[in-house]
Amino acid sequence: MTTESLRGGESENEVDQSIDPNLLHLPMIDGSLELFRHFAKQINLEDIEREAELIHWSHMHPLILFDVQKDDDIKDEITLCDGCVQPISFPFYRCGQCNYFLHLCCVNLPRELQHPIYDEHPLQLSQHSKFYETFWCNACWVYSNGFFYECQACEFFLDVKCAFLPTSIAHRAHKNPLVQMKGSGSEDVCNASGFYFSTSGFKSDDCKFKIRHALTLLPRTIRHRWDKHPLILCYPPFSDHPDEFHCEMCEDEINPNYWIYHCSDCDQSFHLDCIKDFYSNVKYGGTLDVNCHPCPLTFARKAKKRFSYYNCGLSTDRDSPIFECGECNYTLCLKCITKHILI
Repeated sequence: MTTESLRGGESENEVDQSIDPNLLHLPMIDGSLELFRHFAKQINLEDIEREAELIHWSHMHPLILFDVQKDDDIKDEITLCDGCVQPISFPFYRCGQCNYFLHLCCVNLPRELQHPIYDEHPLQLSQHSKFYETFWCNACWVYSNGFFYECQACEFFLDVKCAFLPTSIAHRAHKNPLVQMKGSGSEDVCNASGFYFSTSGFKSDDCKFKIRHALTLLPRTIRHRWDKHPLILCYPPFSDHPDEFHCEMCEDEINPNYWIYHCSDCDQSFHLDCIKDFYSNVKYGGTLDVNCHPCPLTFARKAKKRFSYYNCGLSTDRDSPIFECGECNYTLCLKCITKHILI
């Protein structure tokens, strides 16, 4: 099976050229960066007074405005915003005492939001009190430790990028514009995966085409440790595929009626949920002192090839966050860290 045949299915679904060019067009080449740019545009910064220093509800120390880039403002490594968990860019606020950053647009997010996919209650802007605590976004199905809009009573969470995704989009998988919808769970089936969905999604008003929200945000290409080449997001119909082909990760059969990621050079295909990074929206790097190890432990991503057991004797999910001492090769899972923190 070749990329040419798989991408042939993609080209048959070219978005109608008459569609409004101002719509958000998906999938994106660089999903995180382009989605952040769109999100930032939703927060009108032109009329906002830029204070040189401010106290923000999310942080204990004063934050200082960095409006114009200087050589020593940010080092070569990528610095992430603690609000949207995307690479920091000017203008932004920074804590002079710790590694805390906020885009100007994240500083000025509304504290309350009425969202079209969740009309039961208004959503409140919040953040967990501990930097390593994560939430599960009910729209994109990804963990994050950044800002979120929540309904505490219903345990409903939206990360800030999903909260400001437009209600109308264009997607390469379908020729017509797609509008936001709330899934019913029992009647709404995602055309990209075959699964029923009960949270946010997008649909065509001209036909029965529907996609769950999480899959609309998949990037056009991704890189993954299972393949040295970029994997391309491909849509049916696939004009040239074997009678049976399987996901390289789970080894289960792939249904040719649904989307996949594929590498033509290696002829490898993957289910979307198998290849998806469910911890892509987490900021790592904070440290804690513990009573069970002499060195501080750093909040980090689990080593990609290490599936070992930790202090409690239990294993963790693939790629999930951990606390580790790099020098001693000592690790604690997130459940154990709460028992050993030095106050």
